[in-house]
Amino acid sequence: MLARLRHVRAVRAFARRCARVVDAFENANDYSFETNGEARVLHALAARGAKRLFDVGAHVGDWASLARRLVPQAEIHCFEIVPETFALLERRLGREPGFVLNGFGLGSEDGEATVRHYPDASALSTTTAYPHGREWRELRARVRAGDSYLRERGLDLVDLVKIDAEGAEPRILDGFASALERRSLHAVQFEYGQVSILTRFLLRDFHELFEARGYRVGRLYPLGVEFRDYAFTQEDFRGGNFLAVRADRDDLVKALRPPG
Repeated sequence: MLARLRHVRAVRAFARRCARVVDAFENANDYSFETNGEARVLHALAARGAKRLFDVGAHVGDWASLARRLVPQAEIHCFEIVPETFALLERRLGREPGFVLNGFGLGSEDGEATVRHYPDASALSTTTAYPHGREWRELRARVRAGDSYLRERGLDLVDLVKIDAEGAEPRILDGFASALERRSLHAVQFEYGQVSILTRFLLRDFHELFEARGYRVGRLYPLGVEFRDYAFTQEDFRGGNFLAVRADRDDLVKALRPPG
């Protein structure tokens, strides 16, 4: 019946409201670290003595500042690919203890990447051609492979790699290939959404990449992470954050599950 009436304005409005309800149910449009579950992840890591966090796509340091407050014992490595944005990050956190600020991005290998930078919305800057409908300018920026960064710094493990890179996730994970094989990264937080249409790296690909290396994957919700097997119905491009955790970290998996 609804399909037959889809041309009716009231029915179309009802359908839009239903879509918004599903977005809310799936925690797809909540970008507040305090309410969308990201703070809960940091609390769980702090309680288990996390010592090192990576903030890939640090922007001006909002997440890094929250991580410093919630995980005060951890060293936080920040990576920001846009020079103008990195200058703001450095001005904000450059004199704060416990931060390692890097004015480059992460990618599949050491080199350069083309970035589409949005001056009036720098958080949207991306290495993909996502059609945001805003004015942008192109720039070349330095990138490093995560594995080479770990070797250079002499780092053997990272408690959490948080990636907010507007579609660069597949290349960043490729750059951590060796670390993922060794399971040197205890947890990886990544975004999935419409940009996967452009990168052609689907939620299914994230699951296969992590599960083949001994990780469990779940979707982040305000009260915890729902770890689950992949199903085609989850391939909805709605957006939101996901978490991959080493399957042998039963303590962390249990702590991150929603109550009840």
